[in-house]
Amino acid sequence: MKPKTFVLLLGLVFLAFAPGAGAEVRTLKGTVTGNPGSVLIVKVQRLGGHPFRVTSFEFKRLSFSCSGETPSGRISGKVGKMKIESGSNPFDPAKRTNVYFSGRNQLTVDRNIAVFITGIVDRKAIRTSGNLGISFGDGCSADTGTGFSKFRAKR
Repeated sequence: MKPKTFVLLLGLVFLAFAPGAGAEVRTLKGTVTGNPGSVLIVKVQRLGGHPFRVTSFEFKRLSFSCSGETPSGRISGKVGKMKIESGSNPFDPAKRTNVYFSGRNQLTVDRNIAVFITGIVDRKAIRTSGNLGISFGDGCSADTGTGFSKFRAKR
């Protein structure tokens, strides 16, 4: 075997067995305040030990009410990826934390529900909390009259 080939092969073997700072996904489960029986599942991806992105934000069995002809009931939905950035805490601007927001025109994966999420996650991706606003149909929403519902989830 040629020396260059041997060194290259040896390097590949070391890379294969080296501990990496690979991505890890943590699943956090919780509820939405004011919605008994609701379920919230947030998947946070960590890279190098720090929260990097929310890969999935799913809510289930949220109570909703409508101002129009749509009957009241429960609704579920799932939102895709959101980037986590280090910035000032939107709930306490004096503190800095890991913050994520949905886009201004964010829709659920099935494109039926408009969603606005403002959330924070701790540096170890063990806890998350924030506000969730949803709207759809004929003036339907799942809030407590303020436009947003608070949520909490933990590992």
